Amino acid sequence: MATSVALETRTSDDCALTLSERIDAFLRANREWIVVCCCCYATFRILIFAAAFPLCNQVDEQDHYEMIYRYSHGYAPESTLPKADPELARVFTLFGSPEFFHSKEELQAFHRNVPIAALPPALKEYHYKKVLAFWENKSDLEAQSPPVYYAVGSVWYRVGAALGAKDWVLAYWTRFLSAIVYGMFVFISFLFVEELYPAGDFLCVAVPMLLAVFPQDVFFGMNRDVLSPLLGALAMLVLFRAAREQSGGYGNLIGGGVLVGLGFLTEVSNILFFGLLAVVLYSRYRSARTHSDWKRELEAIMASGALAMLFPILWMAHNVMVTGDLTAARAKTGYLGWTVKSWPEIWHHAIFSANGFHYFFSVLTETFWRGEIWWRGVPMRWSVADGWYRISSILFVMIFAAKLFWTERSGEKLQRVNGYLSLYLILAAYLFMAAISLPYDFHDCVNPSRAHPFFVSGRIIIGVLLPFAIMYLSGFETLFEPIRRYVHPLIPFAVFAIFVTVTELIVRGDIFHSAFNFFSLLRM
Repeated sequence: MATSVALETRTSDDCALTLSERIDAFLRANREWIVVCCCCYATFRILIFAAAFPLCNQVDEQDHYEMIYRYSHGYAPESTLPKADPELARVFTLFGSPEFFHSKEELQAFHRNVPIAALPPALKEYHYKKVLAFWENKSDLEAQSPPVYYAVGSVWYRVGAALGAKDWVLAYWTRFLSAIVYGMFVFISFLFVEELYPAGDFLCVAVPMLLAVFPQDVFFGMNRDVLSPLLGALAMLVLFRAAREQSGGYGNLIGGGVLVGLGFLTEVSNILFFGLLAVVLYSRYRSARTHSDWKRELEAIMASGALAMLFPILWMAHNVMVTGDLTAARAKTGYLGWTVKSWPEIWHHAIFSANGFHYFFSVLTETFWRGEIWWRGVPMRWSVADGWYRISSILFVMIFAAKLFWTERSGEKLQRVNGYLSLYLILAAYLFMAAISLPYDFHDCVNPSRAHPFFVSGRIIIGVLLPFAIMYLSGFETLFEPIRRYVHPLIPFAVFAIFVTVTELIVRGDIFHSAFNFFSLLRM
């Protein structure tokens, strides 16, 4: 009898193990097709939401679009912040949406629930003059910001203009660039994971799946942070290839330096990737000393580092000559009314309190996941989803770190190096946001403010999305290792991906009914 029970138990376990192995075999055999589907889905998803959101979201989209427009017309940064271009002020007035800030009832009461271009003549004339005056008097806060996204966007803008697009169509055309960029990011991320974790069947598929549904809304509008994840992923891919080669392969080494420099010129927070570059260059330097052609290796190492710093140095030198400020942030902070605190005042910042640190960490983590676009005057969020994003991020990253530090020989050398560097990038990103929160008194500014003097916009550090996804999913997989023979991690992860997708549709569903979005304007 006991023998029969034992046999039945063993048979049941074997069946469960076989099912898990079959899932791994399926992922291994079909990972390329799965990833292609993820890339297509990510591109399509970003495209649909980019079309569903009206123009001029509250994350300064109009300023980013104006910079793309200016760069397409040969703009060079000046010592002051320019006023809005008359042509774009007209487009923002006729087709921009006030729905980000005002409720449906308010808009109906003031006859602003449809685009000004669609109003009856008398109402159109009244509202047009009033709103146009607002846009014409507004300064472009991004006029002295890092230039790479605007330069890339200006090329895309000129293509759309050459195809005959204009007014709101050209604005949406420019916005749709985000979908292409994000689809490329998902694919590059897969290449990186496959190259570094070739035996990681779950990780190779789960990373592009997570990125395909990742709900960060910065990609639904025009914003220079859109480009950061792609440049970060490309830099990681080519630099780890250079690290693996140890000698030769100078294209990867040089290319990695250029990408790191371009990343900084997209968003200053991407300065964190200089740490990754430094580790790879040091690794190549140590290896070069054992090779006969060490002089050529040294030249390539120096060239990579020099190219990484060249473009940022030229940009900062130009800033000093034109604005007298390395990062050209003085005019923007002055326009917003921020002032620099004295040294003693900095150490009384709220972030050094338990409540302040909790607020900073929680909100930054939440906005890193979902973004920060408002709708009808309130953030587009669900507290349950925010809580899960926050708690799961802490849990899975801690599991990842524990395995990395306390498990001997967990993966090959480059996998461990990536683990340490991924931890560095995430920790440094949070420290960067904390550091830039300290020096300013925000006075009457709404966000950040004196009540909440923190930079908690996750989009600013979205360049570290790939290393975060790897750590998050590695921790997720490790959590299920003890029961993997019974429950393959792909099954609960698929449930999570569905949860994220459904949550996004529920939270953002109302935008599809907007009279200002791409679909409605087509019918106007």
